[in-house]
Amino acid sequence: MIRLMLVDDEPLAVNYLADALLELEVFEVEIVKAYSALEALQKLGEGKVDILLTDIRMPGMSGMELADHVRGQWPRCRIIFLTGYDDFGYAQSAIRKGGIDYILKTEGDEAIIRAIHLALDDIAKELDREDILKKSREQLHVAVPSLQRDYLLQLAQGEVDAFDVRIRRFAELNIGLDAGLPVQIALGRIDEWGSFVLPGDKALLYYSVQNIAEEYLQMTLNFTAFPYDRGRFVWLVQSRVAGEGGPEEEQLGKRLVGHFELIQNATKSLLKVPISLILAAAPCRWEDVPARVESLKIQLAGGASNGQEILMSELPEAGGEERRSSRDFFAENDLRAYLRNLDLLETYLDNGEREACRSLFAELDAKASALSTGQEGDFLRLELVSNLTTFLITYVNKRRLASLVSTAFRLEALIGLPVHADLSSTVRQLAALAESLAEYNGQKRAERTTDMIGRIQHYVNKFLNEELSLTKLSELVHLSPPYLSRMYKQETGQGLLEYITEVRMIRSKQLLRTTDHKVQEIAALVGIDSAAYFTRLFKKETGATPQEYRESAAK
Repeated sequence: MIRLMLVDDEPLAVNYLADALLELEVFEVEIVKAYSALEALQKLGEGKVDILLTDIRMPGMSGMELADHVRGQWPRCRIIFLTGYDDFGYAQSAIRKGGIDYILKTEGDEAIIRAIHLALDDIAKELDREDILKKSREQLHVAVPSLQRDYLLQLAQGEVDAFDVRIRRFAELNIGLDAGLPVQIALGRIDEWGSFVLPGDKALLYYSVQNIAEEYLQMTLNFTAFPYDRGRFVWLVQSRVAGEGGPEEEQLGKRLVGHFELIQNATKSLLKVPISLILAAAPCRWEDVPARVESLKIQLAGGASNGQEILMSELPEAGGEERRSSRDFFAENDLRAYLRNLDLLETYLDNGEREACRSLFAELDAKASALSTGQEGDFLRLELVSNLTTFLITYVNKRRLASLVSTAFRLEALIGLPVHADLSSTVRQLAALAESLAEYNGQKRAERTTDMIGRIQHYVNKFLNEELSLTKLSELVHLSPPYLSRMYKQETGQGLLEYITEVRMIRSKQLLRTTDHKVQEIAALVGIDSAAYFTRLFKKETGATPQEYRESAAK
């Protein structure tokens, strides 16, 4: 919704122009009227101003000064200056102030309409999709390092894209590795933070360690790094020799261990910080990165008794313990990745989306059913149930919904749900709780929406002769004007301004039938300043002028 402010110290000029614009119905704008620059400043705090159409010469404060104030709060506001003086000096000043146009009042309505069209076109161009995309592309390189880290962290945590998608994302984010070749992984840990104790210092330390690593590795290897959590980081390395399995790949591990020793020494001497490193036994496929990172985390945690400045290679699986099947690994990985969608569940619950909740739980049930039988599978199912239960209890506590839950779901049941053979039943019980929460929230949202519409309609009927702009009504229900406009039409099937006009016509008919008020008096009583505009609007809505309606009603 475009907001246009009309400012002139001649009320007749403001009202006439506002009526003319409303009658033309060529602009989807909200018109705000002010009869002085000082009044315009007061209304400036009520919301944004997209276009300012102002007289230049006004008592107290000129239009030029007003333009400075408006631009101070809304730098993108388009300004159109009106004046009755054909003064070239004013025109020059208007251009310097960034005015869209400079119009003599004697030029008539058509010139003003053209100027507003130009302003609207300028706003549209600024918001042009291609222009936005172009600016985004120009700014993307600034955000690339952060986007790289986010993408690689998600990959390391189990969200591995399909091959073609991964190839495209690597290219888009300029990740200096080959998404189609195996990658060598190393996991690092900050053993002591030293003087890097503040959050900003810790980020600086991560970058400093990464820069040291790059100095030693990037001359002969492709290398990238990202923080994994508060104390650990991941390094990804590939040989620059095409292919895999050759002598270069066989020697890669030995070369890296030598480099890592140098990097450890450098971080200790330059940054006064000890770090530990563990290197994967061999390069792996990108699909296997999450499992390798998990293995490295576990082994580094128990790597040596002193616990500092560890430098080790990944150990083989413990003797006698069979390596998990790829099916078990992918089932576990898939489950954990999907559990990270619980932030979506929170949105579904808040929005009252029962079907979306049901679909999410059905997907979780399917993934849990793919887990293996036996002790490991049981513990993974316990992890699933614990995560869901904790999430729902936290949600209930944060939203103060304990009384609602306690009437439909025993608290003891939440901590005693079975995780073995009856897992599907357990998931269904938790899904039922989630759906009941979503249903409750949906009803409350509907009630709040109905209440807001009722309050707006009551206000319109009670204060019909006062200002009923979208901005004023939106303040009543604490919503933005554009959202209020969309919400009202979506819920009632009628635009809010259409409803206000309908109420005005109903009240006007009543006054014409039951009183002897003059037409201009009735116009004022229903909130329309101009009797001429009221007459035109009344005829448009009813097919008759106010006087014709009064005469026909008296027969």
